[in-house]
Amino acid sequence: MKFVTLHIVILILILSTYWQSSFAQLAISPGSSITIKEGTSLYIGTNLYIKSDASGSGYLADQNTNGNCTITGDKTVERYLTANGWHNASSPVSNANSSVFTGTDLIFYYDETIILNDWNFGWVWYDGSLSVMKGYDLYLSSAITASYTATGGELLNTGNYNIAITRTDVANGELENRKGWNLIGNPYPSPVDWLMESGWDKSDINDAKYIWNPTNNNYTIFLGGSSPTGVNGGTQYIPSNQGFWVQAIQNGSINISNSTRVGIMTSTPDYYKNSDEISQELRLVASGNGYTDETIIRFLAESTSDFDVNIDAAKLFSAHDSVPQICTKTGNTLLAINSHPEITDNLVVEMNFSCSTAGYYTIAFDDNSTIDEFDKVYIKDLREQEIIDLSSEKIYRFLHEPTNSKSRFIVYFNPSEEIIKNLKPEDLFTVITFKNNLTITNNTNNQLNGIVNIYNMHGQKITYFSLSESNETCVNLSVSTGYYIASIVTDNSILNSKIRITH
Repeated sequence: MKFVTLHIVILILILSTYWQSSFAQLAISPGSSITIKEGTSLYIGTNLYIKSDASGSGYLADQNTNGNCTITGDKTVERYLTANGWHNASSPVSNANSSVFTGTDLIFYYDETIILNDWNFGWVWYDGSLSVMKGYDLYLSSAITASYTATGGELLNTGNYNIAITRTDVANGELENRKGWNLIGNPYPSPVDWLMESGWDKSDINDAKYIWNPTNNNYTIFLGGSSPTGVNGGTQYIPSNQGFWVQAIQNGSINISNSTRVGIMTSTPDYYKNSDEISQELRLVASGNGYTDETIIRFLAESTSDFDVNIDAAKLFSAHDSVPQICTKTGNTLLAINSHPEITDNLVVEMNFSCSTAGYYTIAFDDNSTIDEFDKVYIKDLREQEIIDLSSEKIYRFLHEPTNSKSRFIVYFNPSEEIIKNLKPEDLFTVITFKNNLTITNNTNNQLNGIVNIYNMHGQKITYFSLSESNETCVNLSVSTGYYIASIVTDNSILNSKIRITH
């Protein structure tokens, strides 16, 4: 790297000598980058121009602890932003102003401390200087190329930065899922790596980042921790001068250093860091109206069935009316990434679906899932009372109305026969009496353990007995003539049948 740096310096010195300083510059074109490794340096004796267009951006990644790049001229960092959408941005220079976002006055930051009982209250309209490492949300009706410029003593951001984050609790306040969201930003003119643990202090947040994708009108999500994974195309990288969301678990701060900086981002997501073992993951994708949304149910020995910090990731919803939203539920927490310790027979996971636009939608078993072929996955549509073998059929199509309950689906892993057959409690058994003989027939091929309680019509228990290990239980009831209730109680159901005893 020292060899490469020396030639860059010589080239720039030649340029500075040959041209007048007002015309000389070093340009880093879209798709190109300069990386200054730890222990090396770079001297640019002219202006620096980091370019961006619809194809991508150029990058300058100084990985020295306190930065070791000297630029004598002006510095300009471009960022191309597409039309007709919201963008999350962050300044890569020390003294930029919101005026860099030309053609719009719809510029906001998010203050989590003022959400009270509605997280939408956190948006604050803004016009002024852009704070380093703060994220800003802006709407553009036309594409622009924002030009962040540093002149004189103003600098490209480099070195260590930190920003305060909050998680606000108020009486009768927002749902837990909606608390603690902070919009921050990558402060550098280069991408950063979320998995470069030595360069981050993320102790006050859940180890997940959320980046708004204006093309899909949805969030890409990447969860770090011991078993990294991503949904909706989320990777370990955060582009240069990009705003992104984190969820605080307590009041505190998040810190970043130059060691997180990288040059060109790799195209293949590196989900599995420092591990040869890939966890079992079920990836489900909801599709409709030209948009998609993804959720993961995965299995890690170190997880629990509750929400686990740095192992699970909360759902952050799109506000776009036509984007379907899918997530699972643990307690009162809605999750984009939901981890369980292991796959067990008859494991049940609640799954929500919502969209503000009526129409036909699909839920598909994504081919990137890593569930063992011997484990079977079914989903049940509670509205239509249908159960579908996703392991085989791969896709389920359904009609949705915005007024439908969001708690519409259940995901089953290795369900029993009665679940697969969608049997109701009244379908599990047939109850017949002849005189004082009671016969209970198990209508499934599975042994159903349980007890049978006999009550009179006043609700008093008269007798009880266990179900037979065979498919048929026959009992002679020594009770008076009349009507009774036979209550069959198993591990998963209760069936009450009215019976008549004669002699």
